[in-house]
Amino acid sequence: MIGAAQDWLEARVPFDDAARRQSLPLLDHAAQALLDADPTGQAPLTVVDLGAGTGKSAAWFRHHLTPRLPDRHIRWLLVDAHEPSLEIASQHVADADTMVTHLSDLPTALGDYLPVHPAPGTLLLTCSAVLDVLTQDDVEAILKTLTTYQGLGLFLLSITADWNLEPADPRDNGLAQAFAEHQRQDGKLGAEGGQTMLRAARDHGVRATHGNSPWHLISPRDAEFTRRFLTERVAAAIEAAPELEEDALDWLKSRNQQAADHLTVTVDHCDVLVDARHDS
Repeated sequence: MIGAAQDWLEARVPFDDAARRQSLPLLDHAAQALLDADPTGQAPLTVVDLGAGTGKSAAWFRHHLTPRLPDRHIRWLLVDAHEPSLEIASQHVADADTMVTHLSDLPTALGDYLPVHPAPGTLLLTCSAVLDVLTQDDVEAILKTLTTYQGLGLFLLSITADWNLEPADPRDNGLAQAFAEHQRQDGKLGAEGGQTMLRAARDHGVRATHGNSPWHLISPRDAEFTRRFLTERVAAAIEAAPELEEDALDWLKSRNQQAADHLTVTVDHCDVLVDARHDS
């Protein structure tokens, strides 16, 4: 994985945080499973944030998970293949350990960090906006880690192919398809990341459930972010389908004008909770 632009990660924080409010029922479910696994709170819990980026995902999980597990000792580990991002992340999540590794190597890498014979429910893997940039091998590595350690995984904000703009434009779907094609480059799962994780878990006989956590961008309140979001989507769509450039730029000009007044954009995300405890 290559770290996303830091200014983009910073710009999306308030919108991610608003979307993750819709993820709280899944977080509650995960927290209850962790409490059920260790009612006394004696076993330390290790939370590993995957594709940690600049640490904002782990900071969100820590802020919301810690009060739900008040008597549990929690160790935090930030994992990313992009070392400069982890240097920033460690500033946002005090006392967290960091690990530079590719997710396809996760089972081996964590083998040097976690107990050899862990108790069920003592590992939680988390991530935000990461599944779309993974490969099938990465998903298999994550599931192997969860089943080996009888852990839980809570994976939020995975982009899907669904977006809705009001007012509608007949070019919306074509641009969405071109963007989805761009996201699948180099074997990445793109918009299928969330569903791929869900299906793979169930294929392995592991319990999994899902939810949705869309962005709701409303103009003129969110005009600045909306313009940047649409500009970057168009750039990706043109890269995947250069023949769309003229129409795409005209569409973007129109949408940027609408963003000053009356444009709304809903961007869907898929959340996935995996529970690999053998007795779950």
